[in-house]
Order: sequence, then C-alpha cells, then structure tokens
Amino acid sequence: MANGDNLKKLASELLLPELERQLKEEPELWPNLKGLFILTIAKKKKPMAVWYLLLQGKEVMPLITDDEEKARSSAKTKVRVVKIQVEDSDLVNFITGGMTGVKAYMTGKIKVRGDLMLAQRLEEVFEKAGGRKRALDFIKENDQLRALAGGKAKL
Repeated sequence: MANGDNLKKLASELLLPELERQLKEEPELWPNLKGLFILTIAKKKKPMAVWYLLLQGKEVMPLITDDEEKARSSAKTKVRVVKIQVEDSDLVNFITGGMTGVKAYMTGKIKVRGDLMLAQRLEEVFEKAGGRKRALDFIKENDQLRALAGGKAKL
C-alpha cells in the first residue's frame, strides 16, 4: 500500500462527518425538516460513495451516515425520500456557495429523484445554519480537504 492510500479520497468523506459533529454540538441548528436524503457521491461520473442524511424535525438529532441500515432503522416515522446524485467536487462547490442548488440542478450537476421542493428546502436550512461559512472555515483548516477540493471551493 502506498503512503496516501489510507487518506480519504473524497471531500464528502471529510465534510459530511464534520457537519454531523457540528449538529451534535449545536442542537439549535437542527432543521425543522423531515426527509431521508440519499446522496450518491460520484467522481468522474462513477458512483464512489453513498451517504444518508436523515432529518426528523427539530426534536430529533439529525443522522448523517454512510450506513444504509442505520439510516433506515433510525427513522422514527415514515419520511419522504429524496435521492441526489452529485460529483464530489460539485458538492464542495455547492456547500461553499460557489453554486446554488437550482443552478446545479438546471445544468445537470446535481440529479434529483423524488420531491424537488424538499431538496430545495435542504439548501435553505443549510444556509440558515451558517453552513457555507462553517464549511469554508473547515476547508481552510484542513490541508487534506483543501487538496481534494482542488481549488473548486470559493475560499
């Protein structure tokens, strides 16, 4: 194994766990939104990872995991499912404010299956929680993530 093989290969593998960590520390950021967002992260159009964002309203800790069984078994009630496919670099660009969800959808950079309005609400919630600034700060402090972002993030 080469030296770099144990490093994360996708920016999402660093950003999404950080988002969950921040949500655990700050319950006031929990969105009043219910849904299971299944994010398929691709690199050069090849699916590389799948992440599950389970949101169940302001009273339940959001779950962000790459474990499908954990996501499905953690749902307290039936929730709507939205499937989103995005390139890892486009996810970084979206999270950091370099691209809006509508623009990404209209240009085919993000593919959405399911409730499009619910998918748009996810972006609003993220912005209201200060997600863009937090993501930029996290990227600036993380050399590995900066390298993976490859200058696509609006730093």
